[in-house]
Amino acid sequence: MLKLTTLTCDALRALSMLLFLSLFDEAASVMAQNLRVVYDGRIERSITKPSHAEVQLIRRYALPKARRFWRSDDACREGFEVVDAASGSFTKPNAAQRAILYRFCIRGHNIANNGIVIIEGGSIVAHIVYDGGEDYSIGALEDINGNGLSEIIIGDGSTNQGYTVNVALLIEISPPGVRKFGIADVYEDNCGAVEQCETNAYKISVKPGPTPIFYREAFRQRNERWTRAGNAARYRLRPNESSYNLLD
Repeated sequence: MLKLTTLTCDALRALSMLLFLSLFDEAASVMAQNLRVVYDGRIERSITKPSHAEVQLIRRYALPKARRFWRSDDACREGFEVVDAASGSFTKPNAAQRAILYRFCIRGHNIANNGIVIIEGGSIVAHIVYDGGEDYSIGALEDINGNGLSEIIIGDGSTNQGYTVNVALLIEISPPGVRKFGIADVYEDNCGAVEQCETNAYKISVKPGPTPIFYREAFRQRNERWTRAGNAARYRLRPNESSYNLLD
């Protein structure tokens, strides 16, 4: 009788554990369905070059304003370069707009003065200049806070003494000005410093809402293959200290 009772208790514990794991998997599945990928550090991003007409529009109307804004910066030697472009609704809902990232000058190692121009219907509708890194990409994120606007994702990164770090900066052009959501660390390696190097990448996701909630999932590269190194967990973006200025 004692043996039968013990087996029954063990079976109940096993069933309870299976039920818990089933509920946990179901909850995780529901959470994953509600999350939207912001940036995946494992994926090499392709560059979208603006059209000739868009570049000429920037040169004619935006570049002179950038020159005036930075004319007192002695460390800034102009080296205008269009970097990347993305499509979205950046200044008003349901608008067909293009966000074009350009570099005005490089002031030092991964220190640059940059700009973002929003174009709609062949006209410039917004122009942002800011101090940042040698930003190499721009992307659009479908509205995450319910105001109908596409958020802007800026890719930045650098290598120092063999250590490479890439980050994603998330901003939005709102009526009061530029909103800074923060900075997410998305990639790191030490392959320029040690022979047996470590390479880590992170997938950043968000649960949309009036106050978006961010999550980060870790991956590690071994033999050119990525394996999960940690489950998705809530993640606080780092503060973005760059100053973004909307020009008239």
